[in-house]
Amino acid sequence: MSNGGFLLVDANVLIDYQAADLAILTRVSRHIGKVHIVSSVLAEVEGLDEAECKRLGFCVVEPTLVQATEAAQANRRLSFPDRTCLVVCRNNGLTCVSNDKALRRACLSVGVPVRWGLELMLDLVQHGQLSADEAATAAERLHNANPVFVNATILAVFRKKLTAMD
Repeated sequence: MSNGGFLLVDANVLIDYQAADLAILTRVSRHIGKVHIVSSVLAEVEGLDEAECKRLGFCVVEPTLVQATEAAQANRRLSFPDRTCLVVCRNNGLTCVSNDKALRRACLSVGVPVRWGLELMLDLVQHGQLSADEAATAAERLHNANPVFVNATILAVFRKKLTAMD
């Protein structure tokens, strides 16, 4: 799982779960690992603010000046919010939850553990906090909302993993 049970989700995961059901991330935060969101990432997500994050049980993280300065250094492969996720995860022992391959590669290159967005639902199912049917329905909504990152192949693999858990 994650280092110390702390997870930092990036914008694409937040947006995906916003399309499926943000309450699933609340369950993750309660039962799997506290969900953290970097403030610059939160700024990218329409319809979600710090007050709502607090209500849902998420922790909004404000990077330190040193972290923001490091993240501001040019890197053509990652956006500033993604670089901030990387630095905050690395410095705070957080697991980065992202579907972005470039961010995942960058995290792994500096020893930051990573998780796919859909893996969080598998964790919930495994811990009896989400039914396989609920997970399948949410995954379908994720796919419909974001067929690029959650494509048909990824959805099929997810369904196969759900079936194997029964």
